[in-house]
Amino acid sequence: MKILESIDFLIRDDINQSNIKSLSEMIKGVSVSHAYLFYGNNIELLLKIALGFAASINCPENGCGDCLICRNTMKGIYPNILIIEPEGNILRIEEIARLQKFMGLSSYNPGKKICIIKESELMNQEAANRLLKTLEDPPDDNCVFILLAEDISAILPTVISRCLVYNWNISFYENGKNADDFKVMDKYLNESIRNMLVAGRGRRENSAVSLDLASRLVEILKKMETTAKTDLEKEIIEVKKSDFDKSDIKKYTGILKLKHKRKISKFHILAISRIFDIISAWLGDILAVKFGAGELGLYYKKNYSFIRENIENAKIKKIFNLTEVIEDNKNYLNYSINSELALDNIFLKFQDIFR
Repeated sequence: MKILESIDFLIRDDINQSNIKSLSEMIKGVSVSHAYLFYGNNIELLLKIALGFAASINCPENGCGDCLICRNTMKGIYPNILIIEPEGNILRIEEIARLQKFMGLSSYNPGKKICIIKESELMNQEAANRLLKTLEDPPDDNCVFILLAEDISAILPTVISRCLVYNWNISFYENGKNADDFKVMDKYLNESIRNMLVAGRGRRENSAVSLDLASRLVEILKKMETTAKTDLEKEIIEVKKSDFDKSDIKKYTGILKLKHKRKISKFHILAISRIFDIISAWLGDILAVKFGAGELGLYYKKNYSFIRENIENAKIKKIFNLTEVIEDNKNYLNYSINSELALDNIFLKFQDIFR
């Protein structure tokens, strides 16, 4: 599938490559399933993946990227493709009825009829139940449904059970508005870790450094979350200005608020997880150098000389212990943990690897 294989953010990740290989084998073996669920952190990039998969299904060359089928499918205008999405930020039964009508009609074009459902987690109960019946008894063997979701936990388990599920590893801020903020955060964190390594080489203890680092990172995160909240609140204002009935406006506003709460929570979790990943990468590189690895064995190859010069006093056992602490904290990110306290603890332990 040349189309999917050329998407840069998929190329860089082993999980995504495994997904592409699996889907490719289905197409080549003519064993395409009738229902898929793609989930990840960016609905628009999930749509790009779904369109690439759809093009590969119907393309005579399994996704050449150049033929009319591929070009029009990627634009979402090929006659065998239907894309449905929430109206008023809720996916209602009317949209599922449109899906059923589309799938029930004969096509003048060869290949399979494919319906892509954006933000499928926003289906109300009525719509989800109607879709479930369609997934259980599709009109014919040429129907393919591709559900897209950022929050798989909000989808009915019975709907999920009818689909082949693929988790795509997409950076939350890939092409996002907060990309620059994340770069600032990454730069600040990396510079602070370098400073802690230099301090550790001289066996200087300064707990204030780690506490200030945790506090500063949380400040950066709060600034990014405020920006995200502002963008999301604009959607609520638009709904309130609409000509929907008052009862519908109240319902949509409630759904939006819950959706926004999930997105902000996810934003925070992924940002903290990003911080943990950077620290873990540094610890992995420190261990690699301690065990004699060269530059090519490091995650941050450009830091090889710096690490080698500053880790003579680092204790291997304490590095392993800190790595376990970070993993434990990552496992609890979906629960109500105090992020600043967790970071305080990790940075204090980071300084402790030299004692």
